Parts: sequence; C-alpha cells; structure tokens
Amino acid sequence: MRILVAVDGSAECEVSLRIAARWVGVLNAHVYLLQVTDGLVSTRACGNHEFQCAEGVEAEVLAMKKARIYLDELVSRYELPAHRTRCLVGRSDSAAKEIITIAQNNGIDFIVMSSHCRSWLGQSIQGSVCSEVVCSMVCPVLCVPLPHA
Repeated sequence: MRILVAVDGSAECEVSLRIAARWVGVLNAHVYLLQVTDGLVSTRACGNHEFQCAEGVEAEVLAMKKARIYLDELVSRYELPAHRTRCLVGRSDSAAKEIITIAQNNGIDFIVMSSHCRSWLGQSIQGSVCSEVVCSMVCPVLCVPLPHA
C-alpha cells in the first residue's frame, strides 16, 4: 500500500501525518511525504521571449531546499521507516493539481491531508485544496480538519 501525506509546513497540518504514521506501521505501507511550494520563479518579457530572473531561480531553489529539510525532519520526528518513505517536493501554483499528479504518477492508494473546513462562502472565495483533490481522485482521500485557533 502507498500512502501520500500532503503537508504545508504548518504545525497544524502534522495532525494528518500523526494519523498516517500509525497506519504506515500497521499496514506495512510505503509513505510519500509531499510538500508543494509555490511557483516562485518570476519571468520577465523581452520582446517575444520570456526568461527567468536570477532572483526567482535562487528563491525557488532555497524554497525547495527548505521543504526538503522540513520533510526529512518529519521522517525523523515521526519515526517513519526510512526504507519505505519517500520525500517529495512539488512546485506548482496549484497545490491540488500537484498532489493529484504526484498521486497518479506514483500509484498512490490512499491520500491523507489536512483541511481548513471552510464554509461554502470561504471555499468559493479561497477555494479548497482538499475538496479539489477529493473530487479528482479515484483513491480514498482522508481530509483531517485542522484544529481551530
């Protein structure tokens, strides 16, 4: 079994990882930890050509390094089996689309992620990554509500 756990770097989202970590041991599953970073590379137009700004590339590389360090810390903190754990850093302007793509490309059987549990008005204004993933995936998706402040 392959379980994908999508995290966003917040302490609150680790609730979903705590739940998934229990299943990893019981089911002898492989876990895929995923953090999606924003599409940080800025582009500038020059005539008919676009090119990436050096600052944008450096910012993207730094964001991806930080995400990788964070994921490695989670593996250690939650004592996930290193031989059955993959840490993935995605880069996209749409976290939901990146989660869906990675899940499909890696044959994921189950997805665990946190949800803000916004009202219908909040979802219509800000959207919902969890809702978009649930509506697009064939495999089961567990949306763990974030603790309210």
